[in-house]
Amino acid sequence: MNENKIENPKTEVPQTPDMNDRDYINDILETEKNMSVNMTIALNEASNEKLYEELFDIFKDIKEKQRELFEYMFKQGWYTLEKAEDTKITQTYNQLEQKYQELQK
Repeated sequence: MNENKIENPKTEVPQTPDMNDRDYINDILETEKNMSVNMTIALNEASNEKLYEELFDIFKDIKEKQRELFEYMFKQGWYTLEKAEDTKITQTYNQLEQKYQELQK
């Protein structure tokens, strides 16, 4: 086991030409991601405040469901994460902080 990886035991699914549980959930997750992108465009284009608020509520629901699906797939061992080294996190933070400070000028 790679020490830099964060993972759960993998839930095995049938390896057949038919879709299995992992395939179905992955398909739903991809749909949620696509809906999120499209909803972002709709939010950018909404000129009516009430419409914007309604769309934003739907957008938040989509993002929550997307996160729930990812967490479920992670718990099933179908996704793994890789630990970032502290130095990389610090370096990225410093770069973003520098860019932010430049924007404040």
